[in-house]
Amino acid sequence: MTDTATAVFRINGTLQGPVVDILGQFLPELKALPRDQAYDRTLDDLGLLTRCFEIFRRERARFRYVVVDERRRPVTEDNVPLSCGRTLSEVIAMVVRTAAKRYFRRAILPAAKPEPVQAPPRSEADELYDAIKAYLLHEWQVPLVPAYAEMAPALVRRVGAKLLDAREPEALARLIADPDAPVMRPEVAVGTAGMAPPPMLAVAPMATQPTVSSSPVDPRTASLDEILSPDHMRLRTEAFNQVLLDPEVRAALPNADQIVKIGDVLRGVGGIPAATLVEGLGLRKDQLAVMLMIAHDSIGSTVFGRLFGLRADPELVSRIVDRARIRGLGPGSDVLDCAIFMRGVFARFGHRSRRD
Repeated sequence: MTDTATAVFRINGTLQGPVVDILGQFLPELKALPRDQAYDRTLDDLGLLTRCFEIFRRERARFRYVVVDERRRPVTEDNVPLSCGRTLSEVIAMVVRTAAKRYFRRAILPAAKPEPVQAPPRSEADELYDAIKAYLLHEWQVPLVPAYAEMAPALVRRVGAKLLDAREPEALARLIADPDAPVMRPEVAVGTAGMAPPPMLAVAPMATQPTVSSSPVDPRTASLDEILSPDHMRLRTEAFNQVLLDPEVRAALPNADQIVKIGDVLRGVGGIPAATLVEGLGLRKDQLAVMLMIAHDSIGSTVFGRLFGLRADPELVSRIVDRARIRGLGPGSDVLDCAIFMRGVFARFGHRSRRD
């Protein structure tokens, strides 16, 4: 069997040469790159890399003189050894891991510091890569790399091989929110009774069938008519202007002076998750704002969008509501209690400095 160094050298040579040339016939943005930089630039662009994999699968016949075995015969199966001594599956895993490691180092690497005299400890990016590399195997994982980057190494080790069952962003978000829950494969989930509707289907009825009660049970509970847009699709940031000036709220919020960022985060919250929190717990406006901002600070924009965005899965928010009820949270709770609860829910994500 070809030794690792020789195999990697031959693989890189093929990817940087004939493979890039063939892909460039279908991807003008790739063809426009300098040939000696095209492969590296592709590894640094997850969108372009995803398109390259899609072209390879769709136009597999175009690569018949490149994807060959040691006798130069075309290889049509992913698990047959190639001329380099590795299978196509192994080559794909190598590419995915390289792209992921590069992304982790760009997204997680702390600000530059003076070079220490002694060798620095391993970076958080490298720790995450070490934890997840065994599960980076398939091209469908490339679009999920940004979400992987927001996971703590301990969480990766906890979910383990279940990462390979979470093939869609929504499934990965559910796994991150509840690592102990089983992951339903897409082919099993389709048509399964009792499953929550797909996010797009769940959002659509909001405009015509709002689950709004114009007379909240507790007078302190936020009115959905006030805090949601007219179509009930998202939060109205203007509704929170006054509560965000409250000293107790500001004390509980991370980066309370970044008003524009807070507004952007709240504006991205979907009507369904907001209504689920308000109606499920009877939340006041200040409580809702604090819980959402603490969640965003804990899990980062990508996962936050999947849990609380316009196409969020209401089942995930319902689980948070259930836990909050057990803790006794309600319209009479202090905003600090709400903040502490939300930190606890997402404690498994690790320190905020790893986020965006």
